[in-house]
Amino acid sequence: MSLRLPTGAAAVVVTALLLVGSVGGVAGQSGSPIAQADTQQADGYVVEQGSFCQPIEPLSSGESVESFYEYRSHETHPEGTDRFYSSYGTTHLQRDNTSALFLHEGPEGLSLVTVHGRLDSETPGGLVTYEIAGLPAESEWVVQDDNYTAETRMDEFDRGDGWTSASWIFQEGRTDGGAIRGGLDGQFAVTIRPGFNEDSAFADRRSELYDPDFDGDGEIEQWDVLSGAAGDGNRRTELPSLEEPVTIRTGTCDDPSVTYERTDGGITARVTDAAPEDRVFLQPTRGTDDGVRFDGVELTGLESEASIGFESRFSELSGSGPDGVEALSYLTITNESGAADASGTVAVTVQKDRLEELGLEPEDIVLYEQTADGWTEADTTVLAESDGAYRLEADVTAPSAVAVAPAPGSGSDSLGLLGLGAGLAAGAVIGLGWLATTRLRDR
Repeated sequence: MSLRLPTGAAAVVVTALLLVGSVGGVAGQSGSPIAQADTQQADGYVVEQGSFCQPIEPLSSGESVESFYEYRSHETHPEGTDRFYSSYGTTHLQRDNTSALFLHEGPEGLSLVTVHGRLDSETPGGLVTYEIAGLPAESEWVVQDDNYTAETRMDEFDRGDGWTSASWIFQEGRTDGGAIRGGLDGQFAVTIRPGFNEDSAFADRRSELYDPDFDGDGEIEQWDVLSGAAGDGNRRTELPSLEEPVTIRTGTCDDPSVTYERTDGGITARVTDAAPEDRVFLQPTRGTDDGVRFDGVELTGLESEASIGFESRFSELSGSGPDGVEALSYLTITNESGAADASGTVAVTVQKDRLEELGLEPEDIVLYEQTADGWTEADTTVLAESDGAYRLEADVTAPSAVAVAPAPGSGSDSLGLLGLGAGLAAGAVIGLGWLATTRLRDR
C-alpha cells in the first residue's frame, strides 16, 4: 500500500524541500566576473633612520635567498664540508665588527637579509637583537642563522601578529643573521629596532645561556646598508646610529615616512611628512580568522603627522557585531592622532576553502566599518582570483573597526545561517513527515 500525504502536508513538505535546495543552491550560483588585480609595483626602495634617507637597490641574483646566504650547520651540510654555523654565501659582503642589512631579489621574490660579523675573522663575536614590525602576515624566516636542534643552540626567534624578533650570539670567526621572505613584492615598510651589544636582549641574562661567554665580549661597531650588485660591486653606506630604528620601505625619499612599532595588542604605524592628498599604504595585523587576511590599508587625508593602530580583535564600540550577520574576521583600526579626516581602502584576502566551508561565493563577502552609530556596509569589490584565494578591496570612510562578513541576502547571512536554514528546512521535512504519518495512522 502506497503512502499518500494529506494535500496540505505534502505542499508544506515540498516547500521545505525547495527551501533546502535553495539554501544550498544560492551559494553555488556563479557570480559576476572577477576583475583583474591592479597590482601596484614598487617605485623603488629607500632606507630611513631619523632624518637620514637614501635610495637603495636589492642585491639581485639568479638564486633563492637560502642559496645566496648559504648557511652551513650540521643539519644543512654533509660531513666533510666546512660548517661553522655561518653564512658562506655572503663572505664578500661581511666585515669585521659590522652588521650588514640589505634586500635580496631572487626567483622566489624579495627578501630582507641581515648578516652580523665575518667568517674566519680574528675579532671577537657579538650580541645582536632585532625587533621587526610592520611585516606582512605571509612573511617568514626562511633563513635562521642559527637554527638547529642541539642544546648548544642559543639564538632565539619569535613571531607575533605584524612583528618578529631575533636575538643572536656569535663567536670569533663566525657569523649570525637570517632572511625574511613573503609579502614584500608589493608595497611595504618594515621597521627594525636594533639592540646591539649591551642593548641586546641577551646582555642582561647571560647566565641563562648555554655558554654565557660565547661572544668573547666582542662588539658590533658599525651598521651598514648594502645596495646594488649582488657581487663585489655593491654600494655600502654606514647608518648614522646603532641605537635608532631603521625603516626599509617602498617608494622614494619624497614620499611620507612610515615607521612601525610593536604594541601590547598589535602594531602602530607612525606617518610623518604626509600631505592630505598623499595616498599612504599601511600594513595592518592579519585579523581574527586564519582564513581571512587583512593585507593593507591605504589612507588619504592624513595630517602631516599621524599615528594609526592595528589590532586583530573585535572592538566593542557599538556593543555587538554587524546586525543580522556573523563576521568571519575583525580588525580594529584606531586613529591615535592625525587621522580624523582620513578615508581610503582596505584590502583583504579570503581563502577559497573558507568560503567553500560556508557555502559562499566571493561576491557574497563584504566589509563592514564601525562608527559611533553602528556598522555600515562598505562598497566591496572582488579584485582577483588566485589558486587558493580571492582578493577583495573595500572603501572605508574613516579609520575604525572593520569586519569581513557575508552580505545580507547572500547564500549565508552569517557563519551559522547556512546550517541554520538547512537545519530548519530539514527539521520541517522530518516534522511534517512525522505529522503526516501520524495523521495516516489515525485514519
